[in-house]
Amino acid sequence: MSRPLTVAVLGNPTARRGHRATASAAVVSALEDAGHRVLDIRSTSGAEAGRAARRLVHERPGGDRPDALVVVGGDGMVHLGVGAVASTATPLGIVPNGTGNDAARHLGIPYRDPEAATRLLLGELADLRDGRRPGAVDAIRMTRPAGPRFAGLPSVGTEDAWALAVVSAGLDAAVNARANATSWPRGEARYLRAIAHEARRVRPYGYRVTTEAGTWEGPALLMVAANTSCIGGGIRIAPTASAVDGQLELLRLDPVGPLGLGPHLVRLARGRHLEHEGVTCWRSRWATIEALTPSPGRWRRPPLPMADGEPLADLPLHLEAVPGALGLLAQARPGR
Repeated sequence: MSRPLTVAVLGNPTARRGHRATASAAVVSALEDAGHRVLDIRSTSGAEAGRAARRLVHERPGGDRPDALVVVGGDGMVHLGVGAVASTATPLGIVPNGTGNDAARHLGIPYRDPEAATRLLLGELADLRDGRRPGAVDAIRMTRPAGPRFAGLPSVGTEDAWALAVVSAGLDAAVNARANATSWPRGEARYLRAIAHEARRVRPYGYRVTTEAGTWEGPALLMVAANTSCIGGGIRIAPTASAVDGQLELLRLDPVGPLGLGPHLVRLARGRHLEHEGVTCWRSRWATIEALTPSPGRWRRPPLPMADGEPLADLPLHLEAVPGALGLLAQARPGR
């Protein structure tokens, strides 16, 4: 029989009670029952949880490092896990148990059934124990742009150096931030309430975006860099995005007023927004997104960007799709 694996488990540090804590405990029990050695990462905050996971993966001697890291929770927990293992030999397992679960939706992981996701994970770990290599998907590396114009900027931050799904920098980021700060309603309806609130005060933001194709600057409402397809609990913001093609999809929505935004939101909900002339989609291996100086009556400064639903330092950001940067314990669908 092959050796047992050492599996680190990272659960939501703010949910030690209730169904989310129960889900994490159930995953630990299932792993132990399957014969694996479990390192249960416990912390008091998301930032500390991310640092603890990174220490396990990066600072332990080679023989003591975990064979896999498993995250139990929503997209925020996935973000922490990606930050710990991207560009390393340690694969990531995901048991979705959050509000949006958008990364899991795209990757074909059961996103409303933690038990089914755990069974999938156990099968992938059995393959890993038998010597089979896990699949790999792209990840987004986030850095500060180089050059004297950007000298003196604070760093992006260790935990925020990588993302898996989507980096948002416009109305999408404002909606995400409001949803994160709201406790009611529960589940995906929280995003709908946040959209309704932000839509009432919609005004364009000013950007300079540089890609392989050149530079564009001007006003926009949405600015999204996507490696996967969904945001906000299943909204297919980038329906043609792939996590295995080495490309980012950058979506821009030109300015409209509150009345004009409604039809765009309907098209967005149906996945038909890319057909509209007010929506632009670039494909590029990399992109730099900057904030223009506010211009009264034309545009305001963009909100703080979000990565996988988690806040980042302010713009500018340089984003790069890194092919195969993340080993994944999931049966990612071909072409996704």
